[in-house]
Amino acid sequence: MKNKSSTVWLVLDSRHFGGIETHVLELAKGLLKLGIEAEVVFLADYGFHPLIQQLQRHGIKYRQLNNGFISLFCARFAEKPLIVHGHGYKANIAVKCLKYFSMQTTICTYHAGEALSGKLAAYDFIDRCSASIADVVIAVSDEINKKVRGEAKVINNFVAVKPQSYPGKQVAFVGRLSDEKGPQDFIRLAQHFSQQSFHIYGDGPLLESLAFSAPTNLIFHGYQIDMNDHWQDIGLLVMPSKFEGLPMAALEAMSHGIPVCAYDVGRLNNLINHESGWLVPAGNFKQLKNCVSKWLSSSLTEHFHRTRCARKAVIKGFSDDVVIPQVVSSYNQALINNNVGVSIVLNRETAKQRPSYGSV
Repeated sequence: MKNKSSTVWLVLDSRHFGGIETHVLELAKGLLKLGIEAEVVFLADYGFHPLIQQLQRHGIKYRQLNNGFISLFCARFAEKPLIVHGHGYKANIAVKCLKYFSMQTTICTYHAGEALSGKLAAYDFIDRCSASIADVVIAVSDEINKKVRGEAKVINNFVAVKPQSYPGKQVAFVGRLSDEKGPQDFIRLAQHFSQQSFHIYGDGPLLESLAFSAPTNLIFHGYQIDMNDHWQDIGLLVMPSKFEGLPMAALEAMSHGIPVCAYDVGRLNNLINHESGWLVPAGNFKQLKNCVSKWLSSSLTEHFHRTRCARKAVIKGFSDDVVIPQVVSSYNQALINNNVGVSIVLNRETAKQRPSYGSV
């Protein structure tokens, strides 16, 4: 039996907009483009959430639950979605409880692998140890996969490819201002290249200390609900992270033709090569500084070449056209594992009507 209007619930517990939220937004958009009904389910209502604005803009259904797992459990029995797909440790735990108590077909995606502490570490430990309860487990990098107990399928993060444009001139950091993202090294770069403007898009616990030590050529733009208004101004994205999976910021930047200069952590080496950007050994600030210097001294021809190569890398292996069908395949595998006699069928006619930006 085939089901052409299947419902997929994308579940998360979230207060802010970051990499997981961007992933969920791109996944919901990609599923809808292929004719697969998708809805984003927030486990709790924390008030205003910037993701909701994005969901409304793209016509994606969503709901905010008031009582966590109990509300999710009741909604599931009332509406019986075909697939419930968790993102993040709290959502994954709730989704696996749903599986345990109702035999709902479930998928859990593991996005992060950085060291946590306190209550977050406890949630993370429970989530990873109970991974096998889900019908299918997805990890966004091999490094994250190693920390999951049980069999997981590694599927790339992805973005929709944007129309080609020529990048701007800013050297930028995009992300949370927390220790694992390494913004301190970005401050050091700004101090060294005093004649070049540097820009930080993001907020976080290190904001106050970073602002105190920042040179005058560094501009803080604060938290951004939507980076689409700013990518056109950026010429180089710097990612001095101590730990990453496969960061959405790198994918978004490269889809706009912006090369990335980063420490070689996570799966960035699957995305970035010597033509589309620069990777240097983790923590080697001297080499990071040299790469920024190379970008600053590059000719227009060299800049254009890197722009083309950056877009090509995303189109080839990290676009929604490539990755969404892999996710749908995992959905169908989960349905088989749970002995559900239906499968999700891609709406090929809908897919044919989508605009294509595949040329480089």
